[in-house]
Amino acid sequence: MLNVLIQSLICFFAVYGVIQMVLYIYNGLHNVCFDKSEDVYIIVTVKNQQDTIEGIIRSLVWKSLNNKQGGIIPNILIVDMGSTDETVKILERLHGEYDFIQVTDSEGYTKILEKLVK
Repeated sequence: MLNVLIQSLICFFAVYGVIQMVLYIYNGLHNVCFDKSEDVYIIVTVKNQQDTIEGIIRSLVWKSLNNKQGGIIPNILIVDMGSTDETVKILERLHGEYDFIQVTDSEGYTKILEKLVK
């Protein structure tokens, strides 16, 4: 009886291991072949948002990572529309912390759009 139990457990873990290996390979191939993280952009326009902008950006990153379909880190483009408070300094600090965050002004944003349209 003990032999049957041990053989059953070994068989169960062998099958479980094979299933996990297949899932691991599938997910790896799926991410390589269908990874669209470089195509995902979030554009945020701000003006005088020194009290809220850091929380907004960190929330965007957190929600993107915890997405049910598989978390990705999107490219975030923040367009400052002429802030006169500390918003720009906060944005520059966030850009220094995360390489997927880009900061520009309205003129830079217009140039980016012109390049994309051409």
